[in-house]
This record gives sequence, structure tokens and C-alpha cells, in this order.
Amino acid sequence: MQARYGRSFVAALVALAALLIAHWLDAGVLRDAEVRAGITFDPGQLFNLLAVVHIVTAGGVIAVSLAAWRSKSVLAGVAYIVVGGFIVLLPALTWAFGTSVNSAPPAAPAPIASTIDYWYTSFSAGATGATGAAYTLAGAMLLSGIAVIWSASLRLRGATTVPPVEAPSVPEPSAQTGPFRP
Repeated sequence: MQARYGRSFVAALVALAALLIAHWLDAGVLRDAEVRAGITFDPGQLFNLLAVVHIVTAGGVIAVSLAAWRSKSVLAGVAYIVVGGFIVLLPALTWAFGTSVNSAPPAAPAPIASTIDYWYTSFSAGATGATGAAYTLAGAMLLSGIAVIWSASLRLRGATTVPPVEAPSVPEPSAQTGPFRP
């Protein structure tokens, strides 16, 4: 049981590290390269860094997925689903519940609507760059969490519903063997 919590903790650390690295590259380094390219009219460094950010994001997706799968923990799966789903669905939640349209009040009560709007503006202003790497990693977290919980449910269902395997009965050998019998 202790190892299971340890694996869940490692999965959470891997996800946090992947999100922080993607955020730093996408919203920090890449944003600075965009500004520099706009000033110097030389987009070469921006294009090189864009390829690096895409590769690092793909590596983060693989790391997050493997950490979740290796954890084999429902706790890690639920955490990945909640955090990843929240980040991925934050723009949709903001539009559906936190934004007033045509002077109509938001669908959610004012404290909830303002909180959702604040989270979205804070997250999208600081965490998303040209590639949206944080949203990509959050989507990977969501799908990995679903896969881990699905796998755990199959393990539990398989342990309780599969009947024990019995050895097959072997017929006794007859006196005559071969293709022709009388």
C-alpha cells in the first residue's frame, strides 16, 4: 500500500514538472523569442525554439502518460482526471458559466462566475504561449487518468468474475494407437 502512495506521488511530481517546464518554454522562452523576432525581423531563432517546444511537449505527454500508467493507482488517475479536465475545460467553463453575453448575467452565481473568470484570465494570460503546451499536457493528463481508472476497473472486475482454471481431463490411452482402429 505504501508503494502505491509513492507511485501516486511520483506521478503527481512528473505531471507538475511537465506542466512547469512546458509553461516556462511556451510562455517564457518562446514569448521572448517572438518579441525578439518582431524587433529584429529575424524569425530564425523563433522557428528553432518552436520545434524544441513541440518536441519537449511531446516528451512531456509521454512522461505524464507513463507515470500515470506505471502508478497503477486510482488516486493518481482521479487526480489526473480532475486537474487535467479542469485545465482543458476551463475555456468552455468560462464561456458557459463565467461570461455575460449581450448584457445578460452569467449563468453561474456572481462569486462562482467571477472566480471562474479570474482563473481563466490568470491561466490563459500566464500559462499559454504560441503552442498551448499546457493545454496539450492537461489533455494528456485527462486521457491518462481515464486509462488508469479503466485499467484498475478491469483488474478489479477480472479478479472477482473470472472462474478458476481447471486442468483439462486427459482421456486414458487405449491399447491401440494409430490412425487405424478396428
